[in-house]
Amino acid sequence: MSDFDIKDMLFSFDQLSDTYLRDEVEEALRHREEVTPHLIKVIETVADNPLLYSLEQRNAHVYAAAILSHLEETAAHRPFIRAFSIPEEQLIDIWGDMTTEILPTFLFRTCGGSLEAIEELIVNREVDQYVRCAAMEALSYAVVAQSERRDEVVRFFQGLFTGEEAERDSYYWANLAATLCDLHPGESMEILRRAHAEGLIHKGFISLENVEEANDMGFDAAMERLRGWVAARTPADVHAYISWFAEFHQEELERMSPADQGKGKKKKGQATAKPAKKSATKKKRG
Repeated sequence: MSDFDIKDMLFSFDQLSDTYLRDEVEEALRHREEVTPHLIKVIETVADNPLLYSLEQRNAHVYAAAILSHLEETAAHRPFIRAFSIPEEQLIDIWGDMTTEILPTFLFRTCGGSLEAIEELIVNREVDQYVRCAAMEALSYAVVAQSERRDEVVRFFQGLFTGEEAERDSYYWANLAATLCDLHPGESMEILRRAHAEGLIHKGFISLENVEEANDMGFDAAMERLRGWVAARTPADVHAYISWFAEFHQEELERMSPADQGKGKKKKGQATAKPAKKSATKKKRG
């Protein structure tokens, strides 16, 4: 693939459209080695000048992020973190619901087994609270991939209830509690009860009764539930993967198998190919 062809592909990705560019994505995958540096550059452009990127109404970051994540490109890990550590207004304009819906998968699939940068993101008070919450979820994905890391991750989370890690009214604390519940609260129950008593955890998000129910569920059931959650958010097929947040024209759906059509239908609250300009919200898990 020539440089001109790559530029043409990136130009297509940049155009706001409801049409999913399946052929261009396939071409990018066939030329991974050549295309990857250009896709990383797109993410770095978002990180370096988010205001300009937002004002220009560009869209290549959506495809770049999905393809790099699908390829598990470790060189994209730090650029992803920088590109989501931008001011809130640009974060909403550029990434929309992708912060809560897709970022955990981006972080996990590009970390190469190293959790250091994700942990740094979680403790960084300068970063949007929902980005930090997405990073918490990414650590739970790492536990699903390597169950022996659960104790390491749980100990890290347990150390984040000092009350200094975020504002008192932040959803950071409730999301931290919810993630510990995903991993089964067990040995964290005393910490969670104390955090509730101190008013750190937003009761409208996760009540102490919710925590107790998660504990009663049992370790094996909790981990099985988490495995199902992660599997649903990390599809192996790149087109199904992008369909988490891309809208398609009907003709694109007609080219898919019936099973893939179900994956491609836009669900209420998902981000579109042009991310919705709305505040991200952490999903409550039933």
